[in-house]
Amino acid sequence: MDLPIRITDKVDAPVLSVDGAFGAPGLNLSHWPGNTTPAALKRDLSTDIALAFVALPEDEQAALAAGCTALVNNHYDTDGVLAMFAVRHPELALPRREAMLAAATAGDLFRLPSEAAFALDRIVTLYCDPERSPLELEGLADHERYERATAALFEELPALLDGELESHAHLWRDDVARLRADLALLERSSVDEIVHLDLAVWSLPEAGDPGRHALWGKSEPDRQLVLAPGPDGTTARFLIGTKSWFDLVTERAQPRPDLAALAQRLNELEGCAPEAESAWRHQSERGASPELWHGTAGLANYSEHAAPHLAPSRIDPRLLKNTVVDAVRATWVFSDDPDDDDGGWEYVV
Repeated sequence: MDLPIRITDKVDAPVLSVDGAFGAPGLNLSHWPGNTTPAALKRDLSTDIALAFVALPEDEQAALAAGCTALVNNHYDTDGVLAMFAVRHPELALPRREAMLAAATAGDLFRLPSEAAFALDRIVTLYCDPERSPLELEGLADHERYERATAALFEELPALLDGELESHAHLWRDDVARLRADLALLERSSVDEIVHLDLAVWSLPEAGDPGRHALWGKSEPDRQLVLAPGPDGTTARFLIGTKSWFDLVTERAQPRPDLAALAQRLNELEGCAPEAESAWRHQSERGASPELWHGTAGLANYSEHAAPHLAPSRIDPRLLKNTVVDAVRATWVFSDDPDDDDGGWEYVV
């Protein structure tokens, strides 16, 4: 659809909005909570929703998007850019569906379909970074940077989706090297996957800080607890994935644990005040992918790695594990279906 591209959450006329769900009038193609995507088009990723939309007969597309004056998103990320690309250039997008969904999965779900998908997500992410983008973005407002990066990527995406990534290797080479190192560390680690609580507990053999894509590339559960030993204690990071935030059609989301209450309990066990330089800290469980960690304040949302904000905890690792497991289990909604074997489970250390 030949609609002007806008990155904004301020609209006063019907628009075709993708990925974000912010109450815009018109047609919404999104997996965000609160979306108004037509039921027949719902998918786990906004990119897949957009691809399903453009696969419809043209008269059905026109009827659904009647009166829309622009193609809009309220934020910038890989899934959003690819959803916009699908709507704007369906003839280029539909033959590249598999590569698009892989990159969107890496971006929105922190999964690892392939190194190429991870690299493409890094390219899209950094295209709007004033310090690393190949574009001149200094001095632009956020929405201007996002719109310029999106328009430029539309020219690049066919080749990138076809695997021609080397021309942008400066945007992903270091991250891929770190990813490989993280995966190698996890290969040497042990993991307990507590399936009934959608929780993985990693015990590293040495100090380390494996990234989100390595963790969810190696282990499926939405919740990941990572414990690493050190001479002064255990570094710990508890991450909650986006699968329990987005409006998915393939999985049922479970309530998230109260991270504030969990941090308070862990600080009590730690014997430290929450305002101490090193303490148990948390992000809001209402965010898309929050986490809890022991260390210093300032960890940004969706950080691939938590260092240098991690500091060793003195809590016995077995007690730490059980405290996190208890917090997850306390909010879990168990099925009434007698065929679901999820009752009576206990974590044993």
